Amino acid sequence: MRKAAAMATITSNTLKTLFVALIIPIMAIPQENKPKLPANIETIQKHNIQLLTEQLNRGWRAFCDAPVDEGVMSLFQGINPSDAALHVMTITNQSVQLPIKSISLLKDFDINPERKTLVYVNAFHTADSYFSVQEHLSLLQSSRRDLNVIVVDFARDVAQLYYAVRHHLSVHGYAIYNVLKALKDAGIAPQDITLAGHSVGANIAALGAQLFARGSKQKVGQLVAIDPATMCRTTDILVKQSVAERVVVLHGEGDVFGVRVPVGHIDIYPNGIGYFPRRKLQPGCDSKICSHMYPFVLFMEALIEGVMIPATKCESWAKFRQSDCQFQNTINIGLIYPSTARGLYFCLTQPNPPFTYMEHGLRYKTTPRTKPEKALKKKST
Repeated sequence: MRKAAAMATITSNTLKTLFVALIIPIMAIPQENKPKLPANIETIQKHNIQLLTEQLNRGWRAFCDAPVDEGVMSLFQGINPSDAALHVMTITNQSVQLPIKSISLLKDFDINPERKTLVYVNAFHTADSYFSVQEHLSLLQSSRRDLNVIVVDFARDVAQLYYAVRHHLSVHGYAIYNVLKALKDAGIAPQDITLAGHSVGANIAALGAQLFARGSKQKVGQLVAIDPATMCRTTDILVKQSVAERVVVLHGEGDVFGVRVPVGHIDIYPNGIGYFPRRKLQPGCDSKICSHMYPFVLFMEALIEGVMIPATKCESWAKFRQSDCQFQNTINIGLIYPSTARGLYFCLTQPNPPFTYMEHGLRYKTTPRTKPEKALKKKST
């Protein structure tokens, strides 16, 4: 009994010693060194968006590899493919936003088979207010009532853009295929359809055109690819001559954002930017993302304002600088191109609206660099 009591005393003293040795040091840890509680979901998502916005300025590789928490991003609305939107016009000149699943309702809106049709695929987002993508597209729809203009928006914010370029290319391409099928069912001839898209949107548009050609055995009349994105994987660069009867590529940056090599029937290089990597910035631009957006603004000015932005056929940028070009073979940036136009085209444009130099833009000259002005004005009536 004495032995058992002695053992119990020793055990009790040992436990007390251990308690003092382990617990007291923990209690002595300064407040600032205590383990932090996990950040809440809103804080993590705020960090995700900030990180994506910062990395986008560095190009697609940095953007695609951004260490975001996709588990948290998936908890927020907007990143599901079904969150994409259609913008169509009514007969009373009002733009209506529909969910992408409402493609079958296109025929119920102001779609006239007697008009040419433009389907614009938006899949790029920038916080830079100079370029205001949605504002330009809204003006395009309201000012060009001579066309059936349908806008498909896959990137209303940077999170949607991330999922579009990383995960949703195939499903978005299939959505464009369904838009084209619905237009055909509404009596629109495929040869009267122009698909257009900027950056990631150019590749989504190209995939939709490719799927439509495969499924219907008919090609759309034209694809206008505005500085097609180099994407997260080079296998996702889908703009090529075979997807439409005519493929026009309007280059802009040609380095970390846009495709540099000619991939269309017609490849236009404003100011030679993108043709040679060492020529890096468009007029008035102080960043590569600005140069990536610049041809979008040229295209919008041509369509909304009706401004002619001519370009001339030339073997190379070096030949253009030497004025050794086929000046009788010129085209205007926009929707209408001669059936015989093929090859490389170059022009000079200005830093601010109106961006065109008109016919003076067909001859090389040095131009000052000043920051582009903010937005295009609505076409006067």
